[in-house]
Amino acid sequence: MLKFVKSIIYISLITAPLCAAAQYDAVENVLAATDPGLAEAYRKAGEELPVFSVPAPVSISDERYSDTPADQYLPISRRAVLEYEYTSSEFTAPKVIRVEYLSYSEKDKTAAVNMIIFNKTKPRVTNFVITADAQGVRASDSPLYGPRLEFPLPLTYNSVWNEGADRNRVAALNAKVTVPAGAYNGCLKITTRLSGGDAGSAERYYAPGVGLVYERINSEDRQETLKLTSYQLK
Repeated sequence: MLKFVKSIIYISLITAPLCAAAQYDAVENVLAATDPGLAEAYRKAGEELPVFSVPAPVSISDERYSDTPADQYLPISRRAVLEYEYTSSEFTAPKVIRVEYLSYSEKDKTAAVNMIIFNKTKPRVTNFVITADAQGVRASDSPLYGPRLEFPLPLTYNSVWNEGADRNRVAALNAKVTVPAGAYNGCLKITTRLSGGDAGSAERYYAPGVGLVYERINSEDRQETLKLTSYQLK
């Protein structure tokens, strides 16, 4: 009988933890009025059970929402210097890419950018522009991908757009990524299905107040990765 009583108490505590104490008292009162002996056994069995406690709430990050203004994912108005580690299946040793934001036009919402890819021989130097308008933030060049829409405006979770045969999607607005420069929270994540997915995939992360911090391309003919190693304001 005692084993049976213990089983009843354990089940009641598991199935209704928030009101277990109230249920226990109610059952004990009923048994005391009908069978004092069983009520005493019920009380003793309850004292032997482990104390049930409800764990504290856990904070869960929702990648669909963010309080970050869209322009902070790629702050083109800041004069900044970003350096990346560049690896590719097309060469053995990693290369260094240096991106410097030279100037910004408030009137045109355009930034002039200088990019240097350091090779063993002669560095390759490129100048391009990044422009923000009602449709989005567009770059006339980029370290791995070339000209592209960095992200559309207004910026909303799960929005999609096509560039040629590639299909892009806003996969997250509050993602996390770790690179040599540090760990970044609240990032914008863009995923790309190259040629609709037939030619591979790509993803990139933009950290608030910094810009592009990570990019990976996994295509049929090449695998390339870009990781931020340092960031500084001029």
